[in-house]
Amino acid sequence: MGRELSHLDSTVGRYRSLLVKNDFLDQQLALLPGPVLRKLLISGILFLCVVLLYFVDVERGLSRLFYFAFATTIFITCLLRFKRERAIVGDCGKAVGTVVMHTRVEGRRRGARIKYAFLSSDNKLNVGDVSGTAFMPNEGQSLPIVFKLTDPSISLPLSTFWLCEFPD
Repeated sequence: MGRELSHLDSTVGRYRSLLVKNDFLDQQLALLPGPVLRKLLISGILFLCVVLLYFVDVERGLSRLFYFAFATTIFITCLLRFKRERAIVGDCGKAVGTVVMHTRVEGRRRGARIKYAFLSSDNKLNVGDVSGTAFMPNEGQSLPIVFKLTDPSISLPLSTFWLCEFPD
């Protein structure tokens, strides 16, 4: 048990030492307005699901199954993402995070996976990870993080929100 705690302490200490102070980004986050839903995008996704379900009704044969599976996958993926984003923005805090690990993802799902660390409002270190495009920040770079105030472990980098935006 003691060995596990010392390993955890060393990991937390290592992540704390990697945090980069970015005063400019701190000032920008303080001025950032509250989030708004991307209503046009949400309407477009719902319309796509309705069109796919229309094809399920009209088509005959195996293609019906494909359209149904595709519509269901899109709807459930977006619903889960919406639920996570709404949980964060309903009671959100903002912080400057630092990328502590950047891994390129090769193969069919090209892009990058990053692990980021940030200090929440109670000055505790929190770590999160997210997948995205290959143009995600590299190790040591700062990025704005939005997190749930009551549970900072639920967080996302500002640039990865799908269904909510923070207008300028």
